[in-house]
Amino acid sequence: MSIILIGMKACGKSTVGKLLAINLNIGFIELDQEIEKAHSVNKKEVLSFKEIFKKYGAVYFRKLESKTLKNIFQEKKSIKFVLSCGGGTPLNSDNQLLLHKLGKIFFLNTNGGILLPRIIKNGVPAFFPYPNNPKKSLDELLEKRRPIYEKIADKTISFVEERPEEIVKKIINLLK
Repeated sequence: MSIILIGMKACGKSTVGKLLAINLNIGFIELDQEIEKAHSVNKKEVLSFKEIFKKYGAVYFRKLESKTLKNIFQEKKSIKFVLSCGGGTPLNSDNQLLLHKLGKIFFLNTNGGILLPRIIKNGVPAFFPYPNNPKKSLDELLEKRRPIYEKIADKTISFVEERPEEIVKKIINLLK
């Protein structure tokens, strides 16, 4: 069974996902990187997922995200892997169904005080509703997203100070 990691941007899905994949000796898939590849094929231009979102908007990005997730499901459903999703991936009900079919879903849950500095380290993201008030943006997004993450997750891993290696151990123990 594959392992799906969901949660807010900068909660550690990629870092934990890579370590988890190494520990379990299975592949690792970063959904944002797969979206970048799909965009490159579609539009014949190389952009980061952030640039795609900024240039083409949320509607294009979310459609491409769903299409990319469907492709992963069709191509890789018979193998085990760790999938790190984008923060908005689980918000779409079709994506939720696919994620459940792909494997066991873990929500990496931490507080806004941990997330905010990580998120704005490289500038305020395009999806923040209030670019001049990142804290308000994050608070609203967490209020909207956290219940969805909790609802679709098979397990929630809440943390504050734990290192990625400790989170990986928690997930592995929950798989036993």
